[in-house]
Amino acid sequence: MRINILLSIIGFLFLFGSMQLYAQDEHPHSEEHHFQHHRIAVFTGYGLIAGAINEDGNQQVKVIPVFGFDYEYFINHKFGLGLFNDIELSSYSVEDDHQEYLERNYAFVTSLVFLYEPLIGWSLFAGPGYEFEKHHSFPVIKVGTELVKNFNHGWSMGVAASYEFKEINSSLNIGLTAGKKLGK
Repeated sequence: MRINILLSIIGFLFLFGSMQLYAQDEHPHSEEHHFQHHRIAVFTGYGLIAGAINEDGNQQVKVIPVFGFDYEYFINHKFGLGLFNDIELSSYSVEDDHQEYLERNYAFVTSLVFLYEPLIGWSLFAGPGYEFEKHHSFPVIKVGTELVKNFNHGWSMGVAASYEFKEINSSLNIGLTAGKKLGK
């Protein structure tokens, strides 16, 4: 299973790395460019939980599906704010500092991130958030990056990776995004 995930990541990076990041008609400084402040996107991918506990009580890396919905507001061509919301579509256990097991059932993570786009189609983001779960909730710091290919009429497809720093069960999320820019 790990080799399939690794091959998928390499395939996505090759696919998007070989694409031209922008076309002349999409250049933000061209006279015809129409700047759109809003972007909505969906994320689908996998989370890697390094400290999950298996049936034998040993720690292992657990791969779980993750689905997300994001809203971004760009102040200008380089800087913006985003509200990133992810739900982990699985249940698992982790061990806390007191060597007790904590159940994690379909945790929901929401984060307010600051966005920086150094190049067209490539963004970096980081910000605080909170993981909500019925047994125990945690504050989160989310850090990540996204590489997108922009299409006509504000549509985009991309790959994203983020790391969520948490008190107990930090995780790495990797997946695909599909988005739409809105506004005038």
